Amino acid sequence: MRPVVAALAFLALAACGKKEEQATPQGAGGAVVPPATSAQPAALSVTEVRIGKKIDANKQIADQTDNFSPKDTVFASVHTTGTAQNAQIVGRWTFQDGQVVDERTESISPTGDAYTEFHIAKPSGWPAGKYTLHVLVNGQEVQAKDFTVK
Repeated sequence: MRPVVAALAFLALAACGKKEEQATPQGAGGAVVPPATSAQPAALSVTEVRIGKKIDANKQIADQTDNFSPKDTVFASVHTTGTAQNAQIVGRWTFQDGQVVDERTESISPTGDAYTEFHIAKPSGWPAGKYTLHVLVNGQEVQAKDFTVK
């Protein structure tokens, strides 16, 4: 009877060991991969870019549009999420021929949702045509938003 009890005990221990192995993911070459933790901050990402004629105190667009008159000020609100330390966010405004009409860089250190404002104005008036706002984070373009001056 003892050999049967010993065999059952051995099988029970082996089964417990297999459950532990399955619960621990392994990478290439059998290396143990640590489980992801929610305590790690999310990297900075641009979730939305809005353009309009007015911006509110929270740096969000109050009058969203993509059609402007030549003498309008064009505002942009760039919504970011995540965490970063001194991230460089660039608003690069270009005309339809690719000519850069304005570029501004803001240094941001968000720890969650944040809004960054950019704007362009030309008192003598913008030439009619298509324009694009290019948004770059740390040198990489992440979004572009088109608008028209009529």
